[in-house]
Amino acid sequence: MAKSKTLTKKVEKPTEAPLTTKATSGTRYQLDPSQVERAAKALVAHMKKHVKEKEQEAPKKNLADDEDEAEQNDQPIFLSVATKKQINDTNNLKPTAIPLPHPIIASDVRVCIFTKDPQRAYKDLVASDAFPAALRNKVQRVLGVDKLKKRYKAYEQKRALLAEFDVFLVDDRIIKIVAECLGKTFYKSKAKRPIPVRLIAGAYVDKSAKNLNVVGTPQGVAKEIESALNSTYLSMSPSANTSIKIGTLSMTPEQIVENTAAVVSAVIPKHVSWRNVRGLHVKGPATTAVPIWLADELWSEVSQVRDGPYKGAITEGAVTEGTAKGKSAERKRKWDEWEEEMLDDDQLAARKERRDAKKARKLEKGSISKEKRNTMKQDVMASVQTPLIAG
Repeated sequence: MAKSKTLTKKVEKPTEAPLTTKATSGTRYQLDPSQVERAAKALVAHMKKHVKEKEQEAPKKNLADDEDEAEQNDQPIFLSVATKKQINDTNNLKPTAIPLPHPIIASDVRVCIFTKDPQRAYKDLVASDAFPAALRNKVQRVLGVDKLKKRYKAYEQKRALLAEFDVFLVDDRIIKIVAECLGKTFYKSKAKRPIPVRLIAGAYVDKSAKNLNVVGTPQGVAKEIESALNSTYLSMSPSANTSIKIGTLSMTPEQIVENTAAVVSAVIPKHVSWRNVRGLHVKGPATTAVPIWLADELWSEVSQVRDGPYKGAITEGAVTEGTAKGKSAERKRKWDEWEEEMLDDDQLAARKERRDAKKARKLEKGSISKEKRNTMKQDVMASVQTPLIAG
């Protein structure tokens, strides 16, 4: 009788692709263009799919709202920089202009410029023949400080001004004055926050004379405005995470890759340093952050690494012991949660199984916690009206 053979096919577990890839040559502290392109394509495809689904679910469109919907669909794309330590250097917290190979501001924008008084000098500068005609068509309003204070006092007036123009520029000599006039209407978000420009560009400035009413040349001011429209801006807050606008949904993934490389090369060496970078991600306004670079170490210095497991702080004093223990327990809980995030599924399941078994054993013995035992003891002692031992 012939033996029957059972053929079994070995099923191999699919290998997951790494979140990020390192550069094949040179230092590890650099971007891998293929990784950035991979993330950009995935992010753009996801955002466009979401926009298409939203358009299909929406009711019939009104022709008057087509322009507004087109602007909303061209969503911004950001580079998120996560650092290991909080940045406290005040010199790096000032807004910094970063030139981009592919501008994120459209070519048909409406620009409003806030200037020093008298505003007539700057209106004549824009209207002069030496000022580029293409740029003159974009600058549709020149507004001095005095008229800004008189005409735009109410909240509704400021909202109307905000909706009338796409980009706002401000003379860097009057940034604080304009910010006080516009208030939260303009500065509660970064979408249309006025961009500082030098309106004295090209002119000779005698610092000893303190002549603050200097007006730049048409060529110099035009160059400043074009540079402002072709740049993105870094405004770092004292935190461990910063977002920088690097593109829009209408751009191609290749353009986003080039803009990302330009921003990273300008921000990391001068403001953060690679050793302090924990991760770089690209994301949309309401999407998950897609990683493009992750650090091998979660610390910036070897001295920050612990030799053993985390232990809560030991406190002294019976009166304040409860508050201190509460804070210590909270820190330990957060530490345990972080440890569980680093475990794989099998390790996490085994850890939970041991924890459940330990709780079951306590219930079988009928034991109570040390804190509850101490509380019960204090309640009993407080209920005794007379001392147990006479003095």
